[in-house]
Amino acid sequence: VLPIFVEEEIDDFVPITSMPGVMRIPESKLAGEIERYARAGLKSVMLFGVSHHLDATGSDAMREDGLVSRMVRISKDAAPDMVVMSDTCFCEYTSHGHCGLLSPSGIIQNDATLPLLAQVALSHANAGADIVAPSDLMYGRVLAIRPNLDEHGLHNLPIMSYSVKCASSFYG
Repeated sequence: VLPIFVEEEIDDFVPITSMPGVMRIPESKLAGEIERYARAGLKSVMLFGVSHHLDATGSDAMREDGLVSRMVRISKDAAPDMVVMSDTCFCEYTSHGHCGLLSPSGIIQNDATLPLLAQVALSHANAGADIVAPSDLMYGRVLAIRPNLDEHGLHNLPIMSYSVKCASSFYG
């Protein structure tokens, strides 16, 4: 699985200083990059979005036309056989940078965040994601995501746990 980071509203690749050799891909160049990865024999990617539309609730992550949903559609159109996984989280979409909703006093609201995570996963699945991959660290997220996917006929859509990503050194 190749993790890729796509930023909207940029024109050229941008180095990620904390990850030497890794670049943020402009959304406008994503299709070409996915095609290049497919030609090189890569079978799967995990999409991480860098949105410029931030708010307190991370609403861009839930929108059917939000950044990750667009990225999924672009990727599947460019390489239909590529397994496309979507990072399902809020931190890159919230103005405060946390993975969940905050109370007025700044406390993360786990339970209030869960239905929103379920909406994020559904929007990615509806865009064509083959796997949704929550990384939000909210307790109970899979118990919120799975029934919502099932209710929308997506019974067989896999959910990749954060623990699998960590155990595999995916983030290492």
